[in-house]
Amino acid sequence: MPSQYIFLFRRHFWKLVLLITVFTFCGLLVSLWSQTPPRRKLEKYNMDVSEKDPTEVYLDIGGGTIQMGRLQKENFTFVEEEDPSFAMTSETCRVESWNKLHSDRIPSPSLHDYWIKNDTSRKDYLYHTSPSPLAAFVHPEHITVTLTAENMFGKKVHCRYFDCKRKELDNVFESVVFPESTVYCGRRVGAKYISITEGKYDIPETPVPIQSRITNGPQHYFTVCMSPLYGEEPKFVQIVDFIEYHKLQGATFFHIYIRNVSAYDRILLDDYARTGEIEVIVLNDHYWRADYMWHMAQINDCHMRSVNFAKWTALLDIDERIEMKKDWRIVDFLDTISNPNIINLQFKVQWVLKDTLSPARFENDKQFLDNLVFRKFHNTSRVQDWLQPKSIIRPESIAAMEIHKPTAIYKGLAKIYVSSILGVIRHYRNVEGGALLNNNKRAQEVGPYSTTEIDPNMKFKLSDACIRRVKQVYDTVTYPCDKMQEMYHHHGLNHPCTLQK
Repeated sequence: MPSQYIFLFRRHFWKLVLLITVFTFCGLLVSLWSQTPPRRKLEKYNMDVSEKDPTEVYLDIGGGTIQMGRLQKENFTFVEEEDPSFAMTSETCRVESWNKLHSDRIPSPSLHDYWIKNDTSRKDYLYHTSPSPLAAFVHPEHITVTLTAENMFGKKVHCRYFDCKRKELDNVFESVVFPESTVYCGRRVGAKYISITEGKYDIPETPVPIQSRITNGPQHYFTVCMSPLYGEEPKFVQIVDFIEYHKLQGATFFHIYIRNVSAYDRILLDDYARTGEIEVIVLNDHYWRADYMWHMAQINDCHMRSVNFAKWTALLDIDERIEMKKDWRIVDFLDTISNPNIINLQFKVQWVLKDTLSPARFENDKQFLDNLVFRKFHNTSRVQDWLQPKSIIRPESIAAMEIHKPTAIYKGLAKIYVSSILGVIRHYRNVEGGALLNNNKRAQEVGPYSTTEIDPNMKFKLSDACIRRVKQVYDTVTYPCDKMQEMYHHHGLNHPCTLQK
């Protein structure tokens, strides 16, 4: 090639590239235009309709972006304007009517200061270096935040507020930890999430949602808190026994706390959650503690969770049942209480020795009924004189709660000692293991023992309720191989049963 052509090629190379690109792009546009079917304008709906296919339309989806769409062949409804309730963007945060209040008030600050000075409810337990929020509940003038930390009593902390996008809001609120594992915060307009930090400018842990407790009164009359579930023993038999028993006693909601349960047990819990009878709260944070060490954090959280949610709340373990006498249900007894100073009913305990573990799975009706706790175990101690009593409380009247009793109250009498003639805690004590083995050493101290049964009428009703619920969850209806294969065939697959023929 002559040198002058090489020179010209090099000099005009990028111009040639640009020219080729323009021609190529124009060719593509012509090709696309030729492939686009003829369209006519549908003025009524401000869109174009293909002349070949009346369901094929072209319209502006917003911002001048034209896209192809498909009309419903029949009953097409054109929307003239967006429904105002859906007029929102990715930046929109809805603020409910109850969430438009700013308040710096917290309940009973003078009393709280007094209790802090006297170390009331102080634990100094475990090794947290941050508050670790667990849950939050908004009330008319304040927000209650529960923590998993149990070693920050009396410390100054800061409430950090976040909107629906988890964007931090202004106006940090300074507070103090009281009772242990609890912080009372002021309210902020539009706050949907909240976290707690020691320093005002510390990086907060992931905020937790703020749940509303703003109502005209408690939603439930009698609820039950179950202490944390953990350990290797299967739980489904005890779970259904516990819940169905207290439902027959008039309870309408349960807060169930778990550290770890089997997948099989969790199916039952999830079914109760599906029907709106329980809330499952998973206990976890990034600090070490043994499973049984969660009990106090759970008691505190369920106490605070129940304020303005229930008039009466029982705080129990999975192996405990409140057994009423005189043919009463628990709620029948509670209905007799008219004195507003009664805020804590303490029940004595009667041990029933549980000397075998529960089965892992439902097999058949007989196997299940034979293993129901109340049908299987009857070796019963005498009633104890206030050894590990359990309570039914008025949550709003109590400032601080421990496993067996309140440690601070806002109003009323600290304790009412319920006579065993009226009711007792029937405690199915597991003597075949458990985390707190030292408690089992008391087994011989609490005798003498005798054989007892629960009320025959209750036994019949409870057996029926338990078997019905468990079969609803675990007793799967099966079908012949050919029927199951029909469904597999829809997906181009073969059921394993076809391979066994």
